[in-house]
Amino acid sequence: MADDGHQDLWARALIEQNQRWLTAYFLASTGDRNAADDLVQEVFHQAITSQHNYDRDKPFGAWLRGIARHLLFRHYRNAKRQMIPLGDKVVERLEAVAAEAEHRQIDPDWQPSRLSALKDCLGELTERVRAMLTLKYQEELASKDIADRFRMKTNAVDMAMSRARRVLEDCVSRKMGQTFHE
Repeated sequence: MADDGHQDLWARALIEQNQRWLTAYFLASTGDRNAADDLVQEVFHQAITSQHNYDRDKPFGAWLRGIARHLLFRHYRNAKRQMIPLGDKVVERLEAVAAEAEHRQIDPDWQPSRLSALKDCLGELTERVRAMLTLKYQEELASKDIADRFRMKTNAVDMAMSRARRVLEDCVSRKMGQTFHE
């Protein structure tokens, strides 16, 4: 049995490495953000409480996806709603995308490549938008404070930030040969 310090460290690592793809998996499967969040928490709870059952010779992500699949079917059994009709090919694709996301989290070359692509893409934005992003993400200023500096309305700053993030995401996707909006 693990001590409390080890248990806490294991839990944090488990959550940090897998929360995004699990949320996407459940959101795509249920169409309900609240249900997806609840199911993600339940996966983590079950994984932590049954970590002694994990076979270290097998892929960790596959073990989590098995827990997730079981919880998803239980969710639909217990809910008085119909399951979103997903064919076997769609479920297989969801699992493949989840496995790919998990692999990226542990691939030491993926983050530096993504960061390099992001730096290149930032160069494609206007100087004004780059300055706004710097104020938002490096200086951690609120949109209202950025709006005051640029003599803009707060909602205009928020819209500019949203557009910039979308442009950056699409640019990074192209540079890395991926699409995030499939």
